[in-house]
Amino acid sequence: MDNQENKITIPKTVFDKEYSTQWRREVKFLEDKGINYTYAKKHYKYPIIRYKYTKTPELFIALAEFYNQVRNEKVFKDIEAASKDLSVTYSTLPLDKGCIDLNYEDLTKAETKTVDFQINETELLNVIEDDTE
Repeated sequence: MDNQENKITIPKTVFDKEYSTQWRREVKFLEDKGINYTYAKKHYKYPIIRYKYTKTPELFIALAEFYNQVRNEKVFKDIEAASKDLSVTYSTLPLDKGCIDLNYEDLTKAETKTVDFQINETELLNVIEDDTE
């Protein structure tokens, strides 16, 4: 088969020579960088505006900066969410409370004797006095 027979001719007007966005935050960022859109076109059915820009090195440098900022915001947001999850998890650990909560009914007889063991002040003072030898 000859390649010339199957070749489809595509008109140059099909290819978009401009960069487009619909994100207002991106448009504002580019405006702050001194890069203005070439034209804006509102969708015929929905209240969405497509902004078109001439493709230039300055445009793509600004876009790289913008999307780097967007990525960093997402990373920091994810880190903040993870640290909140960790703080909630770790705040309920016995280490932070300084003790372990036990359900008295779940203890064995031997454990209840240990928990019920009380030393009074006089006995404590006797232990301290004996220890000074």
